[in-house]
This record gives sequence, structure tokens and C-alpha cells, in this order.
Amino acid sequence: MTGVLIGVAIWLAVAMLVAIVLGRVSRRADSEELGSALNWDTDDIEESVPHDR
Repeated sequence: MTGVLIGVAIWLAVAMLVAIVLGRVSRRADSEELGSALNWDTDDIEESVPHDR
């Protein structure tokens, strides 16, 4: 039983590292695609764009 718990703990640690790396890669790709390192606030963009209502 201890071996299973150790295996699960190792699996979770590896999964967390993979998630962190993929998150950083996708954030970098987004900033390079947009040509900017700015954090885009979609709420501000929605308020500044005129909408037909």
C-alpha cells in the first residue's frame, strides 16, 4: 500500500511540473503572438469598444 501512495505522490509531482511548464509556454506564446508582454484585461476592452444595444 505504501508503494501505491509513493507512486501516486510521484505522479502528482510530475503532473504538476508538466502543468506549470505548459502554462508558461502557452503564456509566452500568447505574448509573442500579440507582440506585447502586456496583460490584457478583457473587461476593460469590452467596456471601451462600442456595442450596438
